[in-house]
Amino acid sequence: MSRWGKWLTGMLAAALLAGCAATTAPVEQAAVVAPAKVEKKDVAQDPRLVITTAEVMQLLAGPEAGNYVLVDARPEVKFNEGHVPGALSIPKPMLEKSLDKLSKDKTIVFYCGGLKCELSPQSAEIAMKNGFEKVKVWYEGEPGWTKAGNYLEVELPYIEKLVTKGGTEPYLLVDARPAVKYNQSFIPKSVSLPKAEFELKKGLLPADKSIPVIFYCGGYACKLSHESADLALKLGYTKVAVFAAGEPAWKEAGLPMWGDQASGVALKPKADTGGLPESITVDEFKKLVAEGKVQVIDVRSATDFAAGHLPGAIHVFDEDFIFKAKESVAKLPLEGRVVLHCSTGGRAGGAYYAILGESDYVNKKNLQYLDKTITVGADGTFVIE
Repeated sequence: MSRWGKWLTGMLAAALLAGCAATTAPVEQAAVVAPAKVEKKDVAQDPRLVITTAEVMQLLAGPEAGNYVLVDARPEVKFNEGHVPGALSIPKPMLEKSLDKLSKDKTIVFYCGGLKCELSPQSAEIAMKNGFEKVKVWYEGEPGWTKAGNYLEVELPYIEKLVTKGGTEPYLLVDARPAVKYNQSFIPKSVSLPKAEFELKKGLLPADKSIPVIFYCGGYACKLSHESADLALKLGYTKVAVFAAGEPAWKEAGLPMWGDQASGVALKPKADTGGLPESITVDEFKKLVAEGKVQVIDVRSATDFAAGHLPGAIHVFDEDFIFKAKESVAKLPLEGRVVLHCSTGGRAGGAYYAILGESDYVNKKNLQYLDKTITVGADGTFVIE
């Protein structure tokens, strides 16, 4: 970092501390030097449990189809945004209550967000303590899958959010069915690129190959979206996904369809209830913290919180919003801006949805979460990537 960059970082840290002091209990003046980036260590790997990305790919492609279960241990919101095809979503906090979904006769493979993610080994430990013997941990997880050149699958809640609520990040939703099917009815904002005409019409795909491209077709039995996704990967696109449930799931959910045989349901603008977008931008988060106009809720582990947290932050472990919902929600302010954060956004997102769906919290309209990687120093200063 240049001397000029270090000076700017120092000034920002000073502003943050000054702003927080105006609305929270006095805290000891912290150093204004931003913390050095602390690289989170890889989780310890048990050699007896290790299964590699190559081996997982062989499992999915080979004859072992009915002999294993692939379990995604991340929060459901992350699963919906992109998971390994065929995986079952059982977030680690819910595993104890969901073991009846698993068979002790099959090999259970747990994965999560990569080599630094603790959720999959923790899930494996829970399973083994409950009598499961055929257990594996895929430590490389979802990042290892995409790095190996594979596509992900996404779920209806994620597609619905993209289409009906929009956002600032570009993406392309592609209908891989024949044009005649597309013309009859299609998911709003999607473009027609029939698998059979892929080579002819591939120019419809983004010039920027880092833009997410999501293919869908006629549901789980339809292979067109999967075949199109493979073709996109071969062209060099790096963020390729398949909405496997496709057009049937969208229609069954009563969501609007466009085309000659449209559903007759019109997209309506979001009601102006004063509610905020679910995730907060980095700039707004920094501004609110600097001005002392937000209550930060740190949902990381107690150990991480003790090692360093934002001045004035309240600690509530993310899993407590599921298992101790009433007493956890009682710790949240009844008015004003409230932002949840963890280390990478996953746990914060899970806590956000738990509060919205399972609690009577009266200040939901002012609740958001930070869906970014944040490193907090021992002195309370922070860096967001």
